[in-house]
Amino acid sequence: MKTKAARSARAMPPQEDSMAVQAQIKALEMELEQKNVLLEQGFAAFTQAAEKLQESHKWLQQKVAELNLELEEKNRELESNLAERENVKNYLSNIFESLPVGVFVTDLNGAVTSVNRAGLTMIGARAEALVGRSVNEVMCAQVFSAAGGGKKFAAGFDAEEPITYHRPDGETLQMQVSLTPMMGDGRPLGYILNVQDVTLLKHLEEQAERRNRFTAMGEMAATIAHEIRNPLGSIELFASLVKKDLPEVDEKSALMNHISSGIASMNHIISNVLEYTKPRPVNLTRLDLHPLLREIGEFSRYMAQQNGVSIGFDLAPGTQWVLGDEDLLRQVFHNLLLNAVQAMPEGGVVTLSSRVRKLGKQKQLKRFGDVSPKADNSLDVLEVEFADTGPGIPSELQKKIFDPFFSTRSRGTGLGLAIVHNIVEAHRATIDVESVIDEGTRFIFMFPLVSA
Repeated sequence: MKTKAARSARAMPPQEDSMAVQAQIKALEMELEQKNVLLEQGFAAFTQAAEKLQESHKWLQQKVAELNLELEEKNRELESNLAERENVKNYLSNIFESLPVGVFVTDLNGAVTSVNRAGLTMIGARAEALVGRSVNEVMCAQVFSAAGGGKKFAAGFDAEEPITYHRPDGETLQMQVSLTPMMGDGRPLGYILNVQDVTLLKHLEEQAERRNRFTAMGEMAATIAHEIRNPLGSIELFASLVKKDLPEVDEKSALMNHISSGIASMNHIISNVLEYTKPRPVNLTRLDLHPLLREIGEFSRYMAQQNGVSIGFDLAPGTQWVLGDEDLLRQVFHNLLLNAVQAMPEGGVVTLSSRVRKLGKQKQLKRFGDVSPKADNSLDVLEVEFADTGPGIPSELQKKIFDPFFSTRSRGTGLGLAIVHNIVEAHRATIDVESVIDEGTRFIFMFPLVSA
C-alpha cells in the first residue's frame, strides 16, 4: 500500500517541476559565469605576469649582453696587460741575459736562485748545476755572509781586490765582486752579486806597469853601463900592460889574472844590460820550432847529464809554422834550459813539449789582443813548454822573475829572463810561468800559427 507522501509527490504538477530545474540551471549558469570571470581574471593576471616576465627576460638578456660586452672588454684588457707584462718580462730577461757582467741572484741565505749568461760563461757551468748552491761554493771563495740577517761580505773579504777563480777548463780568472741587496715591498728578498771578469784588465795593467818599470830601469841601466864601460876599458888596458912586465908564475901575475877575469865578468854583465836596453832587431821568418827545440836539447844534453839531469821531448806531430827569429829564439830556449838545469842541483828531469791549441775570444784577447782573422774569432797557436822537476818558485816571486835585475841566485845578474821576455814580446808571442813548491816549474810559450 502506497503511503500518503508518495501519493502527494506523484500528484505534484509538471509546471512546478520545470521551474525547479530552471532554477538549478540558472544557479549553475551563475556559478559558471562567476568561474569564467575568475578564469578571465586569472588569464589576465597570467598574461600580465607573462608580459612582465617577458620584459624581465628582455632586460635580463640586455644585461647579459652588456655584461658579455664588458667581460669581453675586460678580457681584452687582461690579455693586453698579460701580453704587456710578458713583453716587459722578456725585455727585462733580455737585459739580464745581455749584461756584460755576471749577475748572481741569491736568497737571504746566499743560495743562488738565478744566473745570467755572462755569469755562467765565467763559472763554466750550466744554470741547473748552480741553482740552490751557496754562492761561496760556486765561486770557491768566502764572499758572502748571512750572519745577523744583513748585507755582509764574509769576514776578511776585501771587495776592492779581485778574487782568483779556476775554471773547470784550467783557465784562471780574476773576478771583481760587488754585493747589492734586493728589496721588495720595503723588505729584503735576497742579494745581487755583480761579478766582473777583470783578468784582461789586470793583465794589461801588469804589462803597462812592467813596461814603465822596464823603461825607467833600462834608461838608468844604459846610462850606468856607459859610465862604467869607459873606465872599465882603461882598467883592462892598464892591467894588460902591467901583466906584460910580470913573470907568468909570479904571485902578482895571478892577481892580475883575477883582475882580468873580474873585468871580463863585468863586461859581460854590461853587455847584457846594453842588450836589454837596446835589443837587436827581430827578423821574423816562417819557422818550424820543433827542429830548433831538438837541437837545443841535444846540444845541452851533455851539460845536463853532468848535473844529473835528463832531457825529454813530447812534441806535437807534424810541422807547425810560426813567425820567428831563429837566432834569438835559440838564445831564449838555451837560456831557459840552462836555468832549469841549474835549478836542480840534486838532479831531475826537464821536458820540452809542444801542442797545438785553439784560443777562444776571451783567451785570445788576454794574450794577444784581437788578432784573429777567422769568422769565429778563434786563434790557432803553438804552445811550447819547458817543464822541470825542481824545487819550484814561491808564488810571491813568480810575478817578479821577468823584472830586470831580479834573480833568485846569489850570483845571478837578473837580466837573463828579462831579455827572454823582451825577445818573446818582440815575436808577438807570450810567455807565462806556473810553479808549485817541491813539484817543479813550467815556462809556457804561445806562438800564433801561420799557414804553410
